[in-house]
Amino acid sequence: MLRKIIYFAFCTIILTSTICVLGETVSTEKWVGTNYTPAYACNQVQFWHDFRSDSVVKELDAAKKYFALNTLRVYLHPINFEQDKENFFKNLESFIQICAARKIKPGFTFFDDCHRHENIYLDKPTEPIKGYHNGRWAASPQDRDRDLNNLDRYKPYIQEIIGKYKNDNRILWWETFNEPNMKSKWSVEMRKASYKFAKEINPKQPIICCWDESPETDIVNVHNYTVDFKQWDRQTELNPSKGCMFTEAGARWFAPRQNSGEPVDVIRWLEYRKSQNKYTPGVYLCWELMVGNSNCRWYWETPQNSPEPTVPWCGLMWSDCTPVSLAESEAIRKYITGKSNALLFDDFTKTNFSTTAATTNNPENIGKWRIYSNQKNQYSFEPNVNKLESNSIQIANDKVWNNSHDDYILECRTMLLSENGNAGLIFRVNDLGNNGVDDFNGYYVGFDKNTLYLGKMKKQSQNIDSNKINQPSWNELQRFDLNKLECKVTLGVWNQIRIAVKGNQIRVWFNRMHESTDKENGLRINYTDNNSPVQKGTVGMRTFKCNANFDNIIVCPNDNL
Repeated sequence: MLRKIIYFAFCTIILTSTICVLGETVSTEKWVGTNYTPAYACNQVQFWHDFRSDSVVKELDAAKKYFALNTLRVYLHPINFEQDKENFFKNLESFIQICAARKIKPGFTFFDDCHRHENIYLDKPTEPIKGYHNGRWAASPQDRDRDLNNLDRYKPYIQEIIGKYKNDNRILWWETFNEPNMKSKWSVEMRKASYKFAKEINPKQPIICCWDESPETDIVNVHNYTVDFKQWDRQTELNPSKGCMFTEAGARWFAPRQNSGEPVDVIRWLEYRKSQNKYTPGVYLCWELMVGNSNCRWYWETPQNSPEPTVPWCGLMWSDCTPVSLAESEAIRKYITGKSNALLFDDFTKTNFSTTAATTNNPENIGKWRIYSNQKNQYSFEPNVNKLESNSIQIANDKVWNNSHDDYILECRTMLLSENGNAGLIFRVNDLGNNGVDDFNGYYVGFDKNTLYLGKMKKQSQNIDSNKINQPSWNELQRFDLNKLECKVTLGVWNQIRIAVKGNQIRVWFNRMHESTDKENGLRINYTDNNSPVQKGTVGMRTFKCNANFDNIIVCPNDNL
């Protein structure tokens, strides 16, 4: 109680994203980042022992370019401190300098109860285990180094590191323990002791500990991997006097598991809280920055040697430093900077539909989209998803699409819901008619369970001399056998399509995988149309003899990659 009285004497309690530490106000609202281990490293021990500044520079440059991130959560390990101290401190300072040059403030985590508790050493193992989420991640410390009667062993580890940087504005916070096992006596006692060790140094930065509100944390530090945003609200408001931060804020989907709080949904929740003048917490999104050797592209419980997923569960960027999702890049960067780079973007979080059904054979303008279908009830709004039923087309209308766009990148996630037929994206669409889903001029990239197609559509026309009607036609330009890929198209599972058009060149990426499996980095079709290419037109979604879901559709300038 005395501690709370002293605390309130320093702080004015207001419903904003602020907390008070040593009498200073610290904002959390603008803290937007992710967890970071370089793509080459399978765990934090390897990161600090085999520190590759060129890789770190490249990855953080891309993090700033594509996402405008301003903070990172980074793990430390006592193995490096105790066995390789001089090298560790040199690498730590190099990392902090790299971050500072990019206006990124890291926070550092000392202990961790997650994943591998045995057989991690300074220089081994460093090879990832296929299909094994965090298969080499090092619990900190290892079980062999946990002695309940010698907690003071780690006092120098905490105090020497914090002491060196306790007044350093380049550091955002210090975290004593990630996800402590509260059934472990060692973890419970170390959580208390590590907070005490840290506070003895009297750092200007807050000392935090997850994963709840406790006396051992200056800020409420929580994790959430759901789309139950009422639960996120409750966590955020556990103790308004301290403020809140989500050091692990969601992940994507991993079939059959549903959405775990993918980045765009989290950003929309943050925007909503701001619009309601509620305090808005800092977030560290999608677990980690890189889709790398930590193997977090697989879900927690995935069996070893599982095939590559169609969409990574965690990680914002591939190892070549391009975004996994341009939609995520747009949403995060715009939230941080207020600036949009998209020509068109719809994540379907808020309904664009003013009605629930369109009249047969009658195009309806619905928000951003113009709907064409030969069936009634051909689309519906479900939470964060756009569902099109069989034989439907949905194109961007004139309100949101400027037909002066010649070259661009189009991306969308698509889920097949029917065994037969195909679904995908249409682009450079012109002269859309009412005679079926082939009745337009433009291109289509679609897929079924076995094949990815690129084709050109030619709309219905009438020969003036003979008065003969020429039916809409489909001309297949190129195909790719999806059975070649380790990740398979499965009903009810998301697939990602990315299309880049420049002049008469069309490139198509589909279900990119990790570089260890996918040497083409997802490029499946590269075609140059030298036969009367279509150069302009709108974009949209199409289903043919199947139902499908669509999400996170975005169009960006070609220089986005």
